[in-house]
Order: sequence, then structure tokens, then C-alpha cells
Amino acid sequence: MTVDVLAFGAHPDDVELSVGGTLLALQELGHTVGIVDMTRGEMGTRGSPEIRAREAQEAARRLGVEVRQNLGLPDGRVALDETSREETIRVIRAQRPRLVLAPLQSDLHPDHEWTGRVVREAAFLAGLGKWETGQNPHRPRTVLHYFSHTLREPDLVIDITPHFSQKKEACLAYQSQFHDPESRKPATYIAGEKFWDWWEARARHFGHRVGVTFGEAFVHEGPLPVKDPVRLFDEFGYYPQEDDNA
Repeated sequence: MTVDVLAFGAHPDDVELSVGGTLLALQELGHTVGIVDMTRGEMGTRGSPEIRAREAQEAARRLGVEVRQNLGLPDGRVALDETSREETIRVIRAQRPRLVLAPLQSDLHPDHEWTGRVVREAAFLAGLGKWETGQNPHRPRTVLHYFSHTLREPDLVIDITPHFSQKKEACLAYQSQFHDPESRKPATYIAGEKFWDWWEARARHFGHRVGVTFGEAFVHEGPLPVKDPVRLFDEFGYYPQEDDNA
């Protein structure tokens, strides 16, 4: 099936942790959404590819996404090469999204960084009629880049306040990856006791920037088109309308 929005992540759980709330918000608006994981996460300290595959399907169920795919690229070795680009072009042409979400093209984790670059190029090349894959060409309207480790000033923030709890429930489907006080498995960044505090603080920070409780932030290459700035900012701000003159 085709979807309106396709979110790419380097590893299973990247999409949920970073933009799960946006996917829920877009579904509430009537858009269909899908997830593509570039790798199986086989280099991860905890779990296994098989465990993470089961967890990914459960997370997708909790998010209510229409489709989830894994391209099976080598974890820790995602790169802007012919295989990565070709596989990404194929999935974009198959799913035909209007909007694509991908990691920021500069990040602490190389797989995140390269995923952002691969998706950015593939989104354009997928629209070239002479790029032969046996599929009809398709070019998404735009790509929005989300944050993983590295943060910068965003170009837009999506209010995920009504969906924050459900987003966290989807993330918690990855039981193998997060803190378990009884586990003797090696410690990792996301398995640390303070990880969820940091994770929530980031959502609160970006939400605060636009006057809501929780937000997810994105970067867009180039100016964003706006037809009606009056209506755009009607619901924006820290103060309710009745307090405008306070």
C-alpha cells in the first residue's frame, strides 16, 4: 500500500524515539503513515536482530502505522553508496509518500547522519524518469529532518502534547533496549536510569519554544511556504488570546 508520510530511521526504535508523536498527530489529521528501518540493529549492545524485529512490529502496532519495512543494510556501516541509495529509491517509489521524515544530516551517530543523506538524495532521484528500477518515478513534496543526538535550532515544531503518552508506550515496546534494574546486560546510553528524564526534557524544551507542553522539532532545507500568516499564528504563543493585552 502507499502512504502519505514515510519516516526513515537508521535502527529499529529511532523513529519512535524521535518522531513517534508526529506520526500519531498526522494520523489524527487523517494521513496514512509508514516506517522504514535501514538496518536490523545487529551492532546494538543489547538484544538481537530477531528480538528487535519483534519489538519493532509491536511498536508499529502501538503507533497504528500502516506499513513497516526493514531494508537490511549493515548496521554501523550505513553509507551513501549505490546499494543504500537504490534500496531507498525503491521503497520511496513503492510507498509514494507526500512527506518524508529522516534524521538530521549531521549527527553523533554515523548511521543517523548517513541515513539522512541517503534519504535526501533518494527522495530527489526517485523522481527521475530515467532512473530505472522497474517502478514509476515518484518524488515526495519535501523531506523534513529530525533530531537524534545532535540538536540545532529547528525550523518548525509539531505539537505532540495529546500523543506523548502513546508515543512513550510505543517506545517501551523495545524492552531489550531500555533500563531494567534487574538486568546484568552491559549499560548503554538509552538503557541508563536517567535516559527517560532527558528524553522528556527535550520534548518539553521544544514544546516550550512554541507554547505547548511537548513538541518534536524538524529542520527544512529552504524557506517554508506560508499562505496565511495570520491564521498560522492564531494558536501560537505562550499567552491565551484573552491575555493578549495583559
